[in-house]
Amino acid sequence: MCKVSRSSFQQRKKAHLQEKERLEEKKKADDELKELLRKISKNLGYVPGERGFKVFLWRDFGINVGRKLIRRLMDEMHIFASTPKKDAYKGMAKHDHPCTAPDNLVNQNFRIAPRKIICTDITYLYFGVLRTTIYLCVFRDAYTKEILGWALKNLMTTALIKEAYDKMMDKHGKELHNPSVIIHSDQGSQYLSTTFKQILEDDGFLQSVSARGNSQDNAPVESFFSRMKTAVLDLVALCRNFEQSEQLIEGYINSYNNEIYQLDLAGLTPHEFYLYCQTGIYPCDNYFGVKATKMRSLESIIRQKLAKAEEKARKMREVYRERSRASQLLRKDPLDITIEDQRLLMRVIARYTKHRDKMTEEIERLTDVMAQAIKAQSYFAAMSAEEREVYHSTSVWQSDPHLQYIYGMGGLF
Repeated sequence: MCKVSRSSFQQRKKAHLQEKERLEEKKKADDELKELLRKISKNLGYVPGERGFKVFLWRDFGINVGRKLIRRLMDEMHIFASTPKKDAYKGMAKHDHPCTAPDNLVNQNFRIAPRKIICTDITYLYFGVLRTTIYLCVFRDAYTKEILGWALKNLMTTALIKEAYDKMMDKHGKELHNPSVIIHSDQGSQYLSTTFKQILEDDGFLQSVSARGNSQDNAPVESFFSRMKTAVLDLVALCRNFEQSEQLIEGYINSYNNEIYQLDLAGLTPHEFYLYCQTGIYPCDNYFGVKATKMRSLESIIRQKLAKAEEKARKMREVYRERSRASQLLRKDPLDITIEDQRLLMRVIARYTKHRDKMTEEIERLTDVMAQAIKAQSYFAAMSAEEREVYHSTSVWQSDPHLQYIYGMGGLF
């Protein structure tokens, strides 16, 4: 009829059916992957990016797919990765004199070895209807990315840092008893306080600080705060009180350390990556048919190693403690430093003096208003209750010359 042979017609029909079957199978596979992406997002409480989806599909479901496929599925599902929250806290920290700060011993060389460089910082969160501000301090292993200690308080004080530090030492102290361990922070006054410096010196740690105003010098903690706020900042705002906020943060940190896989850590969680670095054994559910639960745990192997190294570390701590006490060389001429210090002091004194002069004038003015208010009290005391009745109207107050002191109280309420 259409001058098409029967064999050609059957061949085209077969090809059409095969293409239809292929598209149906592809759609079915895509739908199954979309459901897995939905489950991953629901379990995490936020939408990860392509890299995050890729590693979770691999670790939890044994599925290895490309990032382009994941990106296409995310577009079709109309979902997008949760974006980092801008940290409005930056630039608000108080600093001490630059000459009181220790040297930068890290210089952005974070990936040396596990438990060698511990970075710490403070950020803010808020909860409740009134958006009450709370402060979070963490200590993070720069190599394994594991959070070793953390604390949450209403005030940003040295006590906040000490609590986080104590938690780290209680749980990971033996892992850190090495004389070359560096505790790295910014130049916040809490970290440069005599109390915190003495704590580090007593435990044999070396203190290092970032250059002022350079967030890249403390990138591991900045990265964690960005990632954490992407996931929980809006959730913490839903908490009714401090206790709920603390419970939520604790849950996230435990999940981050033990459940959230990272491609940069060979597809492991931060804690699994630490075990892998210490033992050389990639954590698996079973090894050639033998369940991991039937074998020695990786934690027990590490404890045995730590016990052998503890005595050696104790002897070496004294050596490094002396090194940490060495004086730091100044890059500026001491004469220039003293001149700059004088300029700063002069500016502050001038500002406070100007403020004092204004306050003196204001005190004198308010004292005069107080005298007028005392006279107004006597004015009313001489009246009868019937005569004072008319003064329940504000317009009478405004027109009575004995009560004009009220105009001198503007801005006090």
